[in-house]
Order: sequence, then C-alpha cells, then structure tokens
Amino acid sequence: MGDIIMSLNWGIIGTGTIANEMAASLLAHQQPAMAVTARDQAKLTAFAEQYQIPKTYETVGDLLADETIDAVYIATPHNTHFDFIKQALAHHKHVLAEKAITVSNEKYTIVRKLAQDAGLVLLEAMTPVHMPLFKRLRELINQGSLGQIKVINTTFGSHKPYDPKNRFFNPDLAGGALLDIGGYATQASVYFMNSTPSRANSMMVPFETGVDEQSVTILANDNHEMATITLSMQAKQPKAITISGTKGYLRIPDFPRADAAIWYHTDTGESEAIALGNSADALWYEISDFEQAVQDPKIALEFTNLTGMQFETLSKIQQEW
Repeated sequence: MGDIIMSLNWGIIGTGTIANEMAASLLAHQQPAMAVTARDQAKLTAFAEQYQIPKTYETVGDLLADETIDAVYIATPHNTHFDFIKQALAHHKHVLAEKAITVSNEKYTIVRKLAQDAGLVLLEAMTPVHMPLFKRLRELINQGSLGQIKVINTTFGSHKPYDPKNRFFNPDLAGGALLDIGGYATQASVYFMNSTPSRANSMMVPFETGVDEQSVTILANDNHEMATITLSMQAKQPKAITISGTKGYLRIPDFPRADAAIWYHTDTGESEAIALGNSADALWYEISDFEQAVQDPKIALEFTNLTGMQFETLSKIQQEW
C-alpha cells in the first residue's frame, strides 16, 4: 500500500507482543516511533534498538513530559488504560489505546469527554474496522447489494492454557472473554448494523475465578436486524462473521485482520471472492486512519461513535449476566 507521510511523533507505552508488532509496522514503513517506555529496563533498551527508536524513558510520566511527542500508543494490560489515557490527555497527547480501550462503558465515557474537551483524538486500536476490506463491504451493504440486512453471525474462540492466575482469567486484571476477544466480535457486528442494538439477551458460563469463559449473545435493533455473538476462551472457534440479507450474504472467514471475503448471491446461487488490503498491514491501517482522524474531526467522530456503540452494547450484555 502507498505510505502516508506521518505528521505525528509517536511514543509507545509497553513492550509486549502487540507493542512489538506496532513498532515493527512503523519501522517497516520507514517511520519509526520517537520514544518508548516500559517497566523492564533491559527489555526497554533492546526494544528501542530493535525498532530504531531514539528515546527511552523509565516511566510513563517521563515520556509524556516530552513535548516532542504528539501521540502515544498504549499497549499495556487493559486494566491500566484508563489511568494512562487520562495522564496522556492531561499532557495534551493524542491517544491510540489497545483494545479494550477501557474496562467499562462508564470509564470510556469519561475519557471520551476528556479528549473531546481538550480537542484531542482518542481511538481504540481495533483492527477490523480499519481494514480496507471492511470499509468496502460496508459500502456494498449501504448500496443495497445484500438487500435488507437480516442476521449477522459472529464467532470468536481462543484456547487459553488453564491458569487461574493468568490475566485472561483474573478478575482483578479485567479478564474474561468479553473484554479480551469480545470487543472484536461486538464492534465488528455493530459496524455492519444500521443502528445501535436496542436489546440484548445473553448467557454466560463463568470460569472458576468468576470471569466469563464463554457466552452466547443475541442483539437486535429497531431496524429488525439481529446479531449473534459466540465467544469462548477454552475452545477454538473460527474468527468469522457472516452478514446475511435478502439478496445474499458476505462471509469473512478471518475477520480481525480481514483481507478476503466470500460474497454469495441468492438469485444466482453463485459465490465470488473479494480481496482487498493485506492482513500484514493491519496495524499500519490503524495508524493511517488515526493520522487522518487527527486531521479530520469527521473521521475521528465516526470511530469514536462506533466505539461508543460497542461499549453501550458490552454494557447491555454484562447487565444480562
């Protein structure tokens, strides 16, 4: 893909797996991050060397005090995001925070307003909706290519090793399927709906620590569109979404970083493949959209409204439990 020329100097908070992916993506496009911070100083130094990042800081506060940093990417456990986002906004930094951007609708509403009042961009790093393919498929839907949307089915299952102390199962670290993989599934589902779900019915099976290990949710909106979301933390499922309408369906077999889909036409019984973008560039698409959102408030509002819909829906689901 053609590279945008970044206007922002980026700081990275965290040096975990996804932070490595982001730093690698920036470097691959010849636009490495400006600074990085993490608790582990040995990892910090190695991370900066590997990804050609000129500045390292021992604390988040030190990085945020650097006035040459325009935006920060927060890639720490999601129970830490709320405080880091507030600190970054207070230092007048734009913020891209990994999913889940916060652990509740209430906290998201707070930081969203803080960013809005400060004239800053705050986005959640949620790959599917930044993929060119997702944007193209929604264009098809909005053009009426599938007719009236009836049902959306989304599945996402991972198999985490049994470990009650692991963050995925730890209630003190905001564990559970809904806040880990459920954000992908929920946001992708509402992305293709014509209005926010007004009703949610959900059942959950808890892990021994009390967090949600698996769940099945039915959503419905006032446009008579329905969606099912099936999540599991100890059973693999396809990371797949099917959007079905009166004229056919779209099947996205690996939706988190989707670059291929199947379009089934009801009238002919034939299917065609749609390919667009590159899954390897998923994080770069996030950065590109973020840069555009900083320059265009309409783009920023589109993404923040979508995250708002997602968190309203997550809240409805949690209330069912």
